[in-house]
Amino acid sequence: MENKSKVVAKIQDVEYTLLGTIDQKHIDEISKMVDDMMSIVKKSNPLMNRSMVLILSCINFCDEIIKLNSRNEKLEQKLESIEDVNDLKEQLTTYKEYNKQNNDVNSEMKKERDTLKKELIKSKDLIEQYNKKNRQYKFDIEESRKTILDLQNQLFESQIELVKANKQ
Repeated sequence: MENKSKVVAKIQDVEYTLLGTIDQKHIDEISKMVDDMMSIVKKSNPLMNRSMVLILSCINFCDEIIKLNSRNEKLEQKLESIEDVNDLKEQLTTYKEYNKQNNDVNSEMKKERDTLKKELIKSKDLIEQYNKKNRQYKFDIEESRKTILDLQNQLFESQIELVKANKQ
């Protein structure tokens, strides 16, 4: 069980003894606030009786509580917004790191692409050289075939003349 103690609240020169877990310093602050509020209400209309002063003071306190609750809700919403902003900042940091990694990979891939382009150009040049040689070889083969055909024709004609000469 909690330790309960007696404290005294003095409001409008009347002392009230209370039993609870609150300390005297805190009850003095509360008492002063109530006393000040009642003094303000009483000064606004000195003809009010004590009950009316108490009711109006309660209404004023309730009004302040409602305003403070509203302000508290707004501050909590701002706090949530700040937490959302902090989450977004963390996400942004993560995305920046991811982007840096992607840029690094992209840079490496560009280097590799450039190297492959150079190799492709060399390969195309080599293929073109081979194609030129191949065309030359085809031309040479065709010329050699013509030469062979001419020589075969000459041989055939020589054989025909030889056969004619042997017959005579």
